[in-house]
Amino acid sequence: MPRPLDLSRWERWALVIVVAALVFLAVEGRDRKEREAYERFQQQAPLVAQALERYASDHEGRFPPDAMFCQRPLGLNDEYIIWNPAWKIDYEVHDNGHDGQYVCLEFGGPFKQRLYFGLCNVPEYRRKYGRGQDIPGQLNRIWLIREQAEIQ
Repeated sequence: MPRPLDLSRWERWALVIVVAALVFLAVEGRDRKEREAYERFQQQAPLVAQALERYASDHEGRFPPDAMFCQRPLGLNDEYIIWNPAWKIDYEVHDNGHDGQYVCLEFGGPFKQRLYFGLCNVPEYRRKYGRGQDIPGQLNRIWLIREQAEIQ
């Protein structure tokens, strides 16, 4: 029965160094992709917010109803913004707990699949982290457009 190839001491060290370098590069690449995804959200969210504000000004101050699964809000056509579901931005409209409704965006995370946690539903998150800041213990980010909004 053949024995596995024995490696000399320096060959083992070289193998350990190569493996460590590959692991480092893989982790660094993942971190860079995550940072870039959050930066894209920080760039895109204000543009989406501006488009929604223009829509509201054209429709007697009323925003479109809630959109599902990162889809374009109903009525927000290419005249306002060319919507891309790959942004993983979910347009949220829900009760704000003060006899009104809020309008908010939730970024579905930096990973391939979209994650949804309903972070816009938490008033404290809307108040503290409504401009795309890192939310402690959460992967997603949010962007508050209006805390008190009229909806069509």
